[in-house]
Amino acid sequence: MTAAPLVTVIGIGNPYRRDDGAAAAVLQRLATQWSADPRVRLVELDGESVRLVQAWEGSRHVWIVDAVRSGRPAGSIHEVDAAHLADIDDTGKRLGGGHLMGLSEAVDLAGALDLLPTDLRILGIEGVDFDNGVGLSADVDAGVDAAVAFLSLALRDTLA
Repeated sequence: MTAAPLVTVIGIGNPYRRDDGAAAAVLQRLATQWSADPRVRLVELDGESVRLVQAWEGSRHVWIVDAVRSGRPAGSIHEVDAAHLADIDDTGKRLGGGHLMGLSEAVDLAGALDLLPTDLRILGIEGVDFDNGVGLSADVDAGVDAAVAFLSLALRDTLA
């Protein structure tokens, strides 16, 4: 039996809705550095709560990456501890991610089942264009690079 990875990075979004594909781009870029490391699992999901819990099960540290809308400049990075998810508000409007409702449900479900990881963090990338189509806006693409650098450093620190 293979041991669960220490860290799971979950990307939520839809690459066919322009900037909503930011998380998928983060995972693709992280894969060049981390896919061979058995301590790290990279997972792309749609944000459905049960699949989120299943994806992080067994990991002690979890990062969830998603495109968000809060009114900040495109490409801005938002880091939130999931323990403070309720502070965003119960509709997710302060960060404005369409997937935050599923994430909130996943946190509640995992808590009830005693499946919450030790450390669960959200990394939001501010998007501006969520229309149908492929490709990220230039500012969001730069935000993806910043998110990859941020997560790579966090992974190195966690795995050290």
